[in-house]
Amino acid sequence: MRCWILYEAADLEENRFFADRLKMYADRAGFETDIVTTGNFDIYDPADVVISRVRQCEFTYRLEDNGATVFNRSSVSRVCNDKAYTYSFVRSLGIPILPFSFPGDGMPPGPPWVIKSRNGHGGSEVFKVDSELEANEMIIRIGNKKPIIQQFCRDPGKDLRVYVLGGKIIAAVMRSSDSDFRANFKLGGKAEIVDVPADIEKMVKTIVPELMPDFVGIDFIFSDGKPYLNEIEDVVGTRMLYKLTDLDPAKMYIEYIADRVGQY
Repeated sequence: MRCWILYEAADLEENRFFADRLKMYADRAGFETDIVTTGNFDIYDPADVVISRVRQCEFTYRLEDNGATVFNRSSVSRVCNDKAYTYSFVRSLGIPILPFSFPGDGMPPGPPWVIKSRNGHGGSEVFKVDSELEANEMIIRIGNKKPIIQQFCRDPGKDLRVYVLGGKIIAAVMRSSDSDFRANFKLGGKAEIVDVPADIEKMVKTIVPELMPDFVGIDFIFSDGKPYLNEIEDVVGTRMLYKLTDLDPAKMYIEYIADRVGQY
């Protein structure tokens, strides 16, 4: 059975460790495995199995339409990679989110506010603003990346990532920063393994059967001590798991995929 591990070319080198580890375990599981990047293969003749590490739901949908079984599927990618879709989806499930609006629709409670792009990830397109003038300037700066305006959380510099693989919580990491309202590990935040609080576990268990992801990170921020869903990462990073635990998420992911497609 052919298997592709799919990356954007620009992301592959930064994530080569995980890509190579996925390939090693896929080869051991008996797949005919290649690491490929978008644009260097025939989309009309995809592998039987595609482990997608790209954020383009239209692209993964075309792979599915041409016969590939994709992990995570395009429907998951669509929800995860547009925050407006994410918020609409979780709000329909009764999951709390901080108030947000779109440019021209009025401002949520504030200042301050957070301005972020709908399709950003990793904290790279998230900005704190303290006035409507700053907000308007940032909205123009983000431009065609579709900005969202959101109420600023009252417990900044802290968030919880819950890792879900095969429908089960495998770990949770509390990230924190003393110097930045964003707690992302890649941006210099600190991280520690924690138990999942009962209220957050309940929210995760509400989301998972509706979204049906294969491997995601579900992120929560806090305001006045209460958790609010912030985002869901379908191309979830694994650096913290390798650094802080004895888990091998590449091995776990391949075992899950092999079982799903009957490779074992």
